[in-house]
Amino acid sequence: MIVGITTSCENKKENKFKLALDIENGADSVIILTKRQGGEMVNLDSVSLVDGKGTITGNINMPEFYYLMVKGTRIYIPVFAEAGDIVVKANMNNPRNPIISGSIAHETFNAYNDSVSVFDKQASLLSSQYGEANKQNDVALMKKIEEEYMGIEKLKTNYLIEYAIKNNSNVVSAFLVLNNSYKFELDELDQVVSSFDPSIDSSDYVVDLKQQVSTLKKAAVGQSFIDFALNDPEGNPIALSSVANGNYVLVDFWASWCSPCRAENPNVVLAYNKFHDKGFDVFGVSFDKDYAKWVEAIAVDDLTWTHVSDLKYWNSAAGKLYGIQSIPQNILIDPNGIIIEKNLRGKDLQDKLTELLGD
Repeated sequence: MIVGITTSCENKKENKFKLALDIENGADSVIILTKRQGGEMVNLDSVSLVDGKGTITGNINMPEFYYLMVKGTRIYIPVFAEAGDIVVKANMNNPRNPIISGSIAHETFNAYNDSVSVFDKQASLLSSQYGEANKQNDVALMKKIEEEYMGIEKLKTNYLIEYAIKNNSNVVSAFLVLNNSYKFELDELDQVVSSFDPSIDSSDYVVDLKQQVSTLKKAAVGQSFIDFALNDPEGNPIALSSVANGNYVLVDFWASWCSPCRAENPNVVLAYNKFHDKGFDVFGVSFDKDYAKWVEAIAVDDLTWTHVSDLKYWNSAAGKLYGIQSIPQNILIDPNGIIIEKNLRGKDLQDKLTELLGD
């Protein structure tokens, strides 16, 4: 079967790939070639295995990260495809350890993952320790573990920055940076993206990263806020500018399904109740896709400020305007419409508002 992955009508032999599948215990399963695009999984092609074997072919300009999904199951076999013949061997009873040969990009991807496994093991250990501390309600220890965890994550991010800059002509670097871009400060992301060799400019991962940097610069601290209008729970379009009208406004990106968001909500409620009469407001932007759960969370968490959503999950129009890659996130706008802070949480939010509006 043929996958039309390139935008060109040409069918150059050097741009063709072939995935030869050998899936033990796969019998006559259907394998779907899929990839994540725009926050959704997009199916590209499929093949019905015969005695566990099958072939998928297509055209490809730059290496791309795909999944081989076994239809009717939750099994996803990752493969970094590139031009050439690639063999994928896997066992349905142990799909997490496929053997993939013929793809230098996939070998590079695996080698990187092996190199950061020391960070992942440390993070996993800290997560287990945090769970135990939580059971004991040891708040001080939980905070200490959180700080250690964030330190490990920062080391891992710094490692990726160095790796990507050193391997700046490798599409795998761009893929890794894109998938971890929410961990980067704007200056870090700009530094890495600017370092990429022009030879990989046509990669979708580089194109997306450049767009992301451009978006983040427009929504950076010191810039004027970007106006938008989405519907409130009653279906009325409400513009951010209607709330950011001479007030300090916290634009709060959240969702009912986001546990860290829900955990932070009491702090935002505290700030709103304390400073609202002094000129502070909140504009909640939900990344929900379930209307009922969105409205329920507003009521349960007692969020009495303005709320809007287009119920498009990660494809939220407002989220795209501000380059939101993870939640919770927020921006603080001053009475002149200038973004003055980002991601104020906990005590930091209370302290900043006290500085601006008094105790």
